[in-house]
Amino acid sequence: MENDTRYPYTYAADFLRGLAGYGEGGTKLSRSGASQVLQGIAAALGMDDAELARKLADHYKANEDAITEKSAKAFMVAQGYAG
Repeated sequence: MENDTRYPYTYAADFLRGLAGYGEGGTKLSRSGASQVLQGIAAALGMDDAELARKLADHYKANEDAITEKSAKAFMVAQGYAG
């Protein structure tokens, strides 16, 4: 993933956004907000935020299909469609 400019921070943020849930307009948490959450968690754990971002991004990429399917279902429910 060396040439992937979205790794690790965008993938980590998108993983966190999915955990936060969905509302009428999409995710409840912006990428900027997710980055702030990531930094806060890393600080609380005494961990470098880049290390936490890599760990979350690796988890997201390893489970991307299942995470995407779960997120799509949650989004549809938030839009009022039966899940």
